[in-house]
Amino acid sequence: MDQLPDSKIPVLIASSLKPLKDTRAWEKLCFSLRETNKYDLNIIGFSSKIEESQLGIKLFSSIRDFNSKKDRLFSQFRFLKTLLKVRPKLLICCTYEYLPIASFCKPILGYQLIYDVQENYVLNLDLNPNSAPGKKKLAKKIIEFCEHTSAIDHYIFAEKCYTQEMPDKAPFLILENKYAGKIRAVSALDYREKEQFKLLISGTLSPVFGTLEGIHFFKKLLENSPNSSLVIIGHCPIKSYQNKIAFEAGKVRQIELKISDKPIPHQEILEQIEAADFCLLPYQNQVAISSKMPTKLFESVSLGTPIISSKNTLWEEFISSYDAGFTTDFSKEENDPSVIFQKLQDQFFKHGVDEEVNWNSQKVAFQNLIAKLSKA
Repeated sequence: MDQLPDSKIPVLIASSLKPLKDTRAWEKLCFSLRETNKYDLNIIGFSSKIEESQLGIKLFSSIRDFNSKKDRLFSQFRFLKTLLKVRPKLLICCTYEYLPIASFCKPILGYQLIYDVQENYVLNLDLNPNSAPGKKKLAKKIIEFCEHTSAIDHYIFAEKCYTQEMPDKAPFLILENKYAGKIRAVSALDYREKEQFKLLISGTLSPVFGTLEGIHFFKKLLENSPNSSLVIIGHCPIKSYQNKIAFEAGKVRQIELKISDKPIPHQEILEQIEAADFCLLPYQNQVAISSKMPTKLFESVSLGTPIISSKNTLWEEFISSYDAGFTTDFSKEENDPSVIFQKLQDQFFKHGVDEEVNWNSQKVAFQNLIAKLSKA
């Protein structure tokens, strides 16, 4: 027999800059708990408009102007206001920014606190080479201050490598950014007679994610496949880099840009992945990236779209295990156009895709953790 609404356990999932309907917080964490019918679910995150409750989940806005530093400061007060209104028995923080208030309010409101570690924020500071040393040093101190709290009852790691990078964070549960939708039934893709290809670069567009290198790779392909196309869709936080992308893409009629200074709705990204013949992951070889499993690896394989990624042993093992594409060195000026074309003209997904790439393969572990902590 289902529990009555009044008996449900209040849970708050909190992000600051991530969209209110972020794929991890909304589609994975929130929906996994909704399935159990045990929790009164509340979520706070970035939204430019006031959102009404959906599917029985109460929605709160943390930030409405993504580019406003003032609004980012006020997000702390909005989070505190939401905490006092919801009075959760269990709080999942998806950002270090909310940990000080969460830690302070914990003995007052009496909840269990989970920190969903989605990034190694300290290591990520090295991804911006233009950041002034003093600014980077201050940011590191702020992050370490926020994360260094004894109030956290349990950690969730979005990456396996965090167990090595953050050995002080325990106990933990690893929940990778696997695909939350239905795996597309894909028989073997045969591109051996294919003459033109639809390529895609999606997600966050920045120097470390190699958007310009991806454009250069595509221009090489055009020498053997002039009717191929490239769609670039995503959020570009650096205006100067967005201008560089627009300048380079403007030289090539086969490139279509769908770029925003705000996060792109995730569903739009997934539709583009499904429509593409190949997804490009031209990431630079950076310590903060190389040990991680990009979400797009799981999404592309689940949607039956082959991948061309930068050389990386971890990613190459994953891609080869599903016959899902190949790796290359995007930075090489001497990439042979004919070799690129030959690699695209191949067979992919010859053995299909299993459930290991799907969020459902780890969902029960998350549900069990929340059930255990909510009784504490």
